[in-house]
Amino acid sequence: MSNFGETFSPIAVKDHRCEWCFGPIPKGEKHKHFSGMWDDEWQNWRMHDECFDEQQKEALNGWPEFMPGEAEMPERVKQLVEERRSKEETR
Repeated sequence: MSNFGETFSPIAVKDHRCEWCFGPIPKGEKHKHFSGMWDDEWQNWRMHDECFDEQQKEALNGWPEFMPGEAEMPERVKQLVEERRSKEETR
């Protein structure tokens, strides 16, 4: 249950980590950012737009809370991680 808070849709000015899948949110990517109180606990997290949409679907189906890192990364994020890993290996 949310006590108060707001969800924004900023464009990342630096790299962040998605709270739901733990995948990277690269600089320049539009994403969701929540800041506020949830169940009397301060929350400040970011999610990929598609992760946020999936989490909202789960909330509508009776799962309003989520565990950080519990979701699988979207395919495009998996590709980004693989590209970054390949670049690191070639160094």
